[in-house]
Amino acid sequence: MWWESPQEAPPLPWAVIERSLRVANRRLSPHKLSPWIPEAPRRAAVAVLLWGDDLGARAILLAQRGHTAPQHAGELAFPGGMVEPGDRDLPATARRELAEELGITENLWELGCFPDGVAKARTRFTPVFFRWDATEPHFEPGPEIHQALLLPLVHLRNAPWQGEMLEHQGITLQSHRLDLPQAPLWGATAYVLKAWLDLLDV
Repeated sequence: MWWESPQEAPPLPWAVIERSLRVANRRLSPHKLSPWIPEAPRRAAVAVLLWGDDLGARAILLAQRGHTAPQHAGELAFPGGMVEPGDRDLPATARRELAEELGITENLWELGCFPDGVAKARTRFTPVFFRWDATEPHFEPGPEIHQALLLPLVHLRNAPWQGEMLEHQGITLQSHRLDLPQAPLWGATAYVLKAWLDLLDV
C-alpha cells in the first residue's frame, strides 16, 4: 500500500535546514555519504529544491522521469545530470539541469551541498540544496520528464519509510524506501533524502 502525502504542511524554518547542512559537513567524511567507489570518472550534480517562503520550506521537489526515458525510466529522482564542459562548478550543473528538466531558472538561492552519493549507474553525484521562493510553483517539464512532484516536507519526515538493503562492490548499505502513488522512492535518491531528513532533528 502506498503513502499519499497531505497537501498542506506547516513550514520548516530555514535556520533548521541550514543547520542540518552544517552538521552534515562537520562529520567524519564530509564529502562522501556512501562507501561505494564510483566506476565512472565523470561527476554529476542533483538539485535538492526546497520550495517555500520567508517562514520556511514547505515542500521538496522530485521529478518523475518519463516511462520511455533512456535512463531510469519512470523513476522518482532529484533533477540532475552529468557535469558538462561549460559548467563553472557543481552548483552550476544543478542549476542547468533544473532549467533543462523543469524550466526553473528564477527565485533560486543556493543553500549548500550535502555529502556525495553514488547512483546505481556507479556515478558520484553531489546534492546541491536550493531555496526556491516562487510565489506559485510552475514547471515546464523537458522531454525526459513525466511530471514534477512537490512533497510537503514536514509530512515527509514522518512518512512510513521502510528499510531495504543495497549491495554493490561487496558492500551492503541500509537504505530506505517510500511507496508513493506515482512510483516507489528508493535507491540513491531515497538514501540521500532520508540521510538528510534524519539530520533535521540533530
